Amino acid sequence: MPKPYIFVSCGQRGEEEKHLGEAICQAIRDHGVFDCFFAEAQHNLNGLHENIFDALAMSDGFITVMHRRGNVSYGQGKYEPLDRASVWIEQEIAIAAYIQRTTKNDLLTAAFIEKGVGREGLRELLHLNPFEFTSNEEVIAEVKLRLNTWHKSSANDDSGELELEVFPAYESGIHVKQLTTILINKGSRANEYSCTLEIPELLLSHTTGYIVGEQPRSKPGYRMFQMTETARQNTPLIRGCRMKMMNLSVAIAHLKPEQRDQALKQDVLMSAEIGQHSYSLAKGCAEIFAETQLPQKEEVIEKSAQQHQPPIHNGPDGWMA
Repeated sequence: MPKPYIFVSCGQRGEEEKHLGEAICQAIRDHGVFDCFFAEAQHNLNGLHENIFDALAMSDGFITVMHRRGNVSYGQGKYEPLDRASVWIEQEIAIAAYIQRTTKNDLLTAAFIEKGVGREGLRELLHLNPFEFTSNEEVIAEVKLRLNTWHKSSANDDSGELELEVFPAYESGIHVKQLTTILINKGSRANEYSCTLEIPELLLSHTTGYIVGEQPRSKPGYRMFQMTETARQNTPLIRGCRMKMMNLSVAIAHLKPEQRDQALKQDVLMSAEIGQHSYSLAKGCAEIFAETQLPQKEEVIEKSAQQHQPPIHNGPDGWMA
Protein backbone atom coordinates (compact mmCIF):
# COMPACT_ATOMS: atom_id res chain seq x y z
CA MET A 1 0.00 0.00 0.00
CA PRO A 2 1.31 3.48 -0.79
CA LYS A 3 2.35 5.76 2.03
CA PRO A 4 0.30 8.88 2.83
CA TYR A 5 1.48 11.98 0.99
CA ILE A 6 2.68 15.34 2.25
CA PHE A 7 2.47 18.17 -0.29
CA VAL A 8 5.54 20.42 -0.12
CA SER A 9 4.74 23.97 -1.23
CA CYS A 10 8.06 25.78 -1.50
CA GLY A 11 9.35 28.49 -3.78
CA GLN A 12 11.65 27.56 -6.65
CA ARG A 13 13.12 30.93 -7.56
CA GLY A 14 16.81 30.16 -7.40
CA GLU A 15 18.79 27.06 -6.48
CA GLU A 16 18.67 27.79 -2.75
CA GLU A 17 14.89 27.57 -2.63
CA LYS A 18 14.86 24.44 -4.80
CA HIS A 19 17.41 22.79 -2.54
CA LEU A 20 15.25 23.63 0.48
CA GLY A 21 12.22 21.93 -1.08
CA GLU A 22 14.31 18.87 -1.89
CA ALA A 23 15.76 18.81 1.63
CA ILE A 24 12.25 18.91 3.13
CA CYS A 25 11.25 15.98 0.92
CA GLN A 26 14.34 14.07 1.98
CA ALA A 27 13.51 14.65 5.65
CA ILE A 28 9.97 13.36 5.01
CA ARG A 29 11.22 10.20 3.29
CA ASP A 30 13.89 9.59 5.94
CA HIS A 31 11.18 9.79 8.57
CA GLY A 32 9.64 6.73 6.97
CA VAL A 33 5.93 7.33 7.57
CA PHE A 34 5.10 9.59 4.63
CA ASP A 35 6.00 10.14 1.01
CA CYS A 36 5.98 13.62 -0.52
CA PHE A 37 5.12 15.70 -3.57
CA PHE A 38 7.35 18.57 -4.67
CA ALA A 39 6.60 20.11 -8.06
CA GLU A 40 10.27 20.55 -8.94
CA ALA A 41 10.66 16.76 -8.96
CA GLN A 42 7.73 16.11 -11.34
CA HIS A 43 8.37 14.96 -14.91
CA ASN A 44 4.89 14.00 -16.04
CA LEU A 45 3.26 14.61 -19.42
CA ASN A 46 0.20 15.99 -17.65
CA GLY A 47 0.14 19.73 -17.25
CA LEU A 48 1.88 20.86 -14.09
CA HIS A 49 -1.35 22.44 -12.89
CA GLU A 50 -3.11 19.05 -13.17
CA ASN A 51 -0.34 17.36 -11.17
CA ILE A 52 -0.57 20.00 -8.47
CA PHE A 53 -4.37 19.82 -8.20
CA ASP A 54 -4.30 16.02 -8.05
CA ALA A 55 -1.46 15.97 -5.53
CA LEU A 56 -3.19 18.46 -3.25
CA ALA A 57 -6.41 16.46 -3.41
CA MET A 58 -4.70 13.19 -2.40
CA SER A 59 -2.42 14.63 0.28
CA ASP A 60 -2.71 13.95 4.00
CA GLY A 61 -0.29 16.72 4.93
CA PHE A 62 0.73 20.16 3.71
CA ILE A 63 4.04 21.93 4.35
CA THR A 64 4.35 25.46 2.97
CA VAL A 65 7.35 27.78 2.95
CA MET A 66 6.82 31.47 2.17
CA HIS A 67 9.88 33.41 1.05
CA ARG A 68 10.05 37.15 0.51
CA ARG A 69 9.30 38.31 -3.00
CA GLY A 70 9.62 42.08 -2.68
CA ASN A 71 7.90 45.13 -1.28
CA VAL A 72 4.42 46.10 -2.40
CA SER A 73 3.08 49.61 -1.93
CA TYR A 74 -0.58 50.59 -2.21
CA GLY A 75 0.20 54.27 -2.42
CA GLN A 76 -0.76 56.89 0.12
CA GLY A 77 -3.63 55.80 2.33
CA LYS A 78 -4.55 53.49 5.16
CA TYR A 79 -2.58 50.47 3.88
CA GLU A 80 1.07 50.23 4.82
CA PRO A 81 3.61 48.79 2.37
CA LEU A 82 4.42 45.13 2.97
CA ASP A 83 6.78 42.41 1.80
CA ARG A 84 4.82 39.94 -0.31
CA ALA A 85 5.31 36.15 -0.43
CA SER A 86 5.30 34.10 -3.64
CA VAL A 87 1.96 34.45 -5.44
CA TRP A 88 2.25 30.81 -6.50
CA ILE A 89 2.62 29.67 -2.89
CA GLU A 90 -0.32 31.83 -1.83
CA GLN A 91 -2.44 30.09 -4.48
CA GLU A 92 -1.43 26.63 -3.28
CA ILE A 93 -2.34 27.60 0.30
CA ALA A 94 -5.76 28.76 -0.92
CA ILE A 95 -6.34 25.53 -2.87
CA ALA A 96 -5.31 23.40 0.13
CA ALA A 97 -7.69 25.36 2.37
CA TYR A 98 -10.54 24.86 -0.11
CA ILE A 99 -9.90 21.12 -0.43
CA GLN A 100 -9.82 20.71 3.34
CA ARG A 101 -13.10 22.56 3.69
CA THR A 102 -14.93 20.67 0.94
CA THR A 103 -13.64 17.17 1.81
CA LYS A 104 -13.95 17.69 5.59
CA ASN A 105 -10.53 16.01 6.02
CA ASP A 106 -8.06 17.72 8.32
CA LEU A 107 -4.67 18.16 6.72
CA LEU A 108 -1.56 17.86 8.84
CA THR A 109 -0.19 21.36 8.31
CA ALA A 110 3.08 23.18 8.94
CA ALA A 111 3.68 26.72 7.67
CA PHE A 112 6.99 28.57 7.54
CA ILE A 113 7.34 32.25 6.76
CA GLU A 114 10.50 34.25 6.17
CA LYS A 115 10.91 37.07 8.65
CA GLY A 116 9.36 40.27 7.32
CA VAL A 117 6.72 38.72 5.04
CA GLY A 118 3.34 40.37 5.61
CA ARG A 119 -0.16 38.90 5.72
CA GLU A 120 -2.53 39.43 2.84
CA GLY A 121 -5.21 37.70 0.85
CA LEU A 122 -6.75 34.50 2.19
CA ARG A 123 -3.97 34.12 4.77
CA GLU A 124 -5.56 36.96 6.72
CA LEU A 125 -8.49 34.61 7.40
CA LEU A 126 -6.53 31.39 8.04
CA HIS A 127 -5.00 30.29 11.35
CA LEU A 128 -1.74 28.87 10.01
CA ASN A 129 0.40 29.93 12.98
CA PRO A 130 3.51 30.01 10.76
CA PHE A 131 7.00 29.41 12.10
CA GLU A 132 9.12 32.50 11.38
CA PHE A 133 12.60 31.77 10.02
CA THR A 134 15.69 33.57 8.84
CA SER A 135 17.63 30.57 7.49
CA ASN A 136 16.76 27.37 5.66
CA GLU A 137 18.49 25.33 8.38
CA GLU A 138 15.83 26.51 10.85
CA VAL A 139 13.11 25.21 8.52
CA ILE A 140 14.65 21.74 8.19
CA ALA A 141 15.16 21.40 11.94
CA GLU A 142 11.56 22.39 12.66
CA VAL A 143 10.18 20.09 9.93
CA LYS A 144 11.89 17.11 11.59
CA LEU A 145 10.38 18.04 14.95
CA ARG A 146 6.89 18.36 13.44
CA LEU A 147 7.17 15.01 11.65
CA ASN A 148 7.77 13.25 14.97
CA THR A 149 4.30 14.37 16.09
CA TRP A 150 2.46 13.46 12.89
CA HIS A 151 0.68 10.10 12.78
CA LYS A 152 -1.62 9.43 9.90
CA SER A 153 -3.56 6.54 8.42
CA SER A 154 -2.70 6.19 4.74
CA ALA A 155 -6.21 4.86 4.12
CA ASN A 156 -7.55 8.09 5.60
CA ASP A 157 -10.35 6.20 7.37
CA ASP A 158 -11.28 4.96 10.81
CA SER A 159 -11.33 1.24 10.00
CA GLY A 160 -8.33 0.51 12.17
CA GLU A 161 -5.54 1.87 14.29
CA LEU A 162 -1.93 1.13 15.10
CA GLU A 163 -0.59 1.67 18.62
CA LEU A 164 2.76 1.34 20.36
CA GLU A 165 2.84 0.57 24.07
CA VAL A 166 6.03 1.44 25.95
CA PHE A 167 6.75 -0.15 29.32
CA PRO A 168 9.92 0.27 31.44
CA ALA A 169 11.66 -2.90 32.58
CA TYR A 170 15.02 -4.29 33.68
CA GLU A 171 16.80 -6.98 31.65
CA SER A 172 20.33 -8.35 31.48
CA GLY A 173 21.56 -5.84 34.06
CA ILE A 174 20.31 -2.67 32.33
CA HIS A 175 17.15 -0.60 32.06
CA VAL A 176 15.17 -1.31 28.89
CA LYS A 177 11.91 -0.26 27.32
CA GLN A 178 9.55 -2.98 26.16
CA LEU A 179 7.86 -2.02 22.89
CA THR A 180 4.58 -3.71 22.03
CA THR A 181 2.86 -3.07 18.71
CA ILE A 182 -0.92 -3.36 18.84
CA LEU A 183 -3.20 -3.62 15.83
CA ILE A 184 -6.80 -2.52 16.41
CA ASN A 185 -9.58 -3.47 14.01
CA LYS A 186 -12.49 -1.03 13.89
CA GLY A 187 -13.96 -2.36 10.68
CA SER A 188 -15.27 -5.67 9.41
CA ARG A 189 -13.68 -9.04 10.16
CA ALA A 190 -10.26 -9.41 8.50
CA ASN A 191 -8.42 -12.65 7.75
CA GLU A 192 -5.28 -10.97 6.42
CA TYR A 193 -3.25 -8.51 8.45
CA SER A 194 0.37 -7.66 9.16
CA CYS A 195 2.59 -5.39 11.21
CA THR A 196 6.10 -4.14 10.43
CA LEU A 197 8.45 -2.58 12.97
CA GLU A 198 11.71 -0.80 12.07
CA ILE A 199 14.06 -0.05 14.96
CA PRO A 200 17.41 1.80 14.99
CA GLU A 201 20.03 -0.93 15.36
CA LEU A 202 21.74 0.90 18.22
CA LEU A 203 18.67 0.29 20.39
CA LEU A 204 19.08 -3.47 19.89
CA SER A 205 22.85 -3.70 20.32
CA HIS A 206 22.44 -4.82 23.95
CA THR A 207 21.35 -8.26 22.74
CA THR A 208 23.03 -10.61 20.29
CA GLY A 209 20.34 -13.26 20.12
CA TYR A 210 18.06 -13.99 17.18
CA ILE A 211 14.78 -12.07 17.21
CA VAL A 212 11.73 -13.76 15.73
CA GLY A 213 10.30 -12.10 12.66
CA GLU A 214 13.46 -10.30 11.50
CA GLN A 215 13.49 -9.38 7.81
CA PRO A 216 16.19 -8.07 5.45
CA ARG A 217 16.97 -4.43 6.16
CA SER A 218 15.17 -1.83 4.11
CA LYS A 219 17.20 1.19 5.24
CA PRO A 220 20.72 1.73 6.64
CA GLY A 221 21.03 1.77 10.43
CA TYR A 222 17.69 0.04 11.01
CA ARG A 223 16.62 -3.54 11.68
CA MET A 224 13.22 -4.62 10.41
CA PHE A 225 10.74 -7.10 11.91
CA GLN A 226 7.42 -8.30 10.55
CA MET A 227 4.56 -10.44 11.73
CA THR A 228 1.48 -11.55 9.78
CA GLU A 229 -1.67 -13.49 10.57
CA THR A 230 0.29 -16.74 10.14
CA ALA A 231 2.20 -15.99 13.35
CA ARG A 232 -1.19 -15.83 15.12
CA GLN A 233 -2.35 -19.22 13.78
CA ASN A 234 -4.42 -17.39 11.15
CA THR A 235 -6.73 -16.10 13.86
CA PRO A 236 -9.19 -13.66 12.24
CA LEU A 237 -9.04 -10.05 13.33
CA ILE A 238 -12.62 -9.36 14.35
CA ARG A 239 -14.16 -5.94 14.90
CA GLY A 240 -13.01 -4.42 18.20
CA CYS A 241 -10.05 -6.80 18.53
CA ARG A 242 -6.75 -5.50 19.90
CA MET A 243 -4.07 -7.84 18.56
CA LYS A 244 -0.58 -7.67 20.09
CA MET A 245 1.68 -8.31 17.13
CA MET A 246 5.25 -7.89 18.43
CA ASN A 247 7.13 -7.33 21.66
CA LEU A 248 10.77 -6.20 21.64
CA SER A 249 13.09 -4.69 24.25
CA VAL A 250 15.22 -1.66 23.38
CA ALA A 251 17.84 0.15 25.41
CA ILE A 252 20.25 3.09 25.41
CA ALA A 253 21.81 2.68 28.87
CA HIS A 254 24.64 0.54 27.45
CA LEU A 255 25.57 3.02 24.71
CA LYS A 256 28.45 5.47 24.68
CA PRO A 257 27.39 9.14 24.97
CA GLU A 258 27.84 9.86 21.26
CA GLN A 259 25.91 6.72 20.33
CA ARG A 260 23.15 7.65 22.75
CA ASP A 261 22.87 11.13 21.23
CA GLN A 262 22.63 9.58 17.77
CA ALA A 263 19.95 7.09 18.82
CA LEU A 264 17.81 9.74 20.50
CA LYS A 265 17.61 11.64 17.20
CA GLN A 266 16.10 8.64 15.41
CA ASP A 267 12.56 7.25 15.27
CA VAL A 268 10.92 3.88 15.73
CA LEU A 269 8.83 3.29 12.61
CA MET A 270 5.71 1.14 12.38
CA SER A 271 3.34 0.21 9.60
CA ALA A 272 0.45 -2.23 9.40
CA GLU A 273 -2.19 -3.57 7.07
CA ILE A 274 -5.69 -4.82 7.78
CA GLY A 275 -7.10 -6.22 4.57
CA GLN A 276 -6.84 -3.43 2.00
CA HIS A 277 -6.24 -0.69 4.57
CA SER A 278 -2.77 0.43 5.66
CA TYR A 279 -1.61 2.43 8.65
CA SER A 280 1.63 4.12 9.69
CA LEU A 281 3.02 5.42 12.95
CA ALA A 282 6.34 6.88 14.12
CA LYS A 283 7.56 7.55 17.62
CA GLY A 284 10.75 9.45 18.40
CA CYS A 285 13.36 7.64 20.47
CA ALA A 286 13.71 10.78 22.59
CA GLU A 287 10.04 10.39 23.51
CA ILE A 288 10.35 6.66 24.19
CA PHE A 289 13.21 7.20 26.62
CA ALA A 290 11.94 10.47 28.08
CA GLU A 291 10.40 8.96 31.21
CA THR A 292 12.60 9.02 34.28
CA GLN A 293 10.41 6.84 36.47
CA LEU A 294 12.16 3.59 35.69
CA PRO A 295 11.87 0.61 38.02
CA GLN A 296 15.00 0.10 40.08
CA LYS A 297 16.78 -3.24 39.89
CA GLU A 298 15.88 -4.07 43.51
CA GLU A 299 12.20 -3.26 42.87
CA VAL A 300 12.06 -5.58 39.87
CA ILE A 301 13.81 -8.39 41.77
CA GLU A 302 11.44 -7.98 44.71
CA LYS A 303 8.41 -7.92 42.41
CA SER A 304 9.64 -11.01 40.60
CA ALA A 305 10.19 -12.84 43.90
CA GLN A 306 6.71 -11.97 45.05
CA GLN A 307 5.23 -13.31 41.87
CA HIS A 308 6.95 -16.67 42.39
CA GLN A 309 6.06 -17.13 46.09
CA PRO A 310 3.53 -19.91 46.80
CA PRO A 311 0.05 -18.72 47.83
CA ILE A 312 -0.60 -18.28 51.57
CA HIS A 313 -3.66 -20.04 52.99
CA ASN A 314 -5.31 -19.58 56.35
CA GLY A 315 -5.42 -22.64 58.60
CA PRO A 316 -8.57 -23.88 60.29
CA ASP A 317 -7.74 -21.95 63.48
CA GLY A 318 -7.25 -18.64 61.68
CA TRP A 319 -3.43 -18.77 61.74
CA MET A 320 -1.56 -18.66 58.45
CA ALA A 321 -0.42 -22.12 57.48
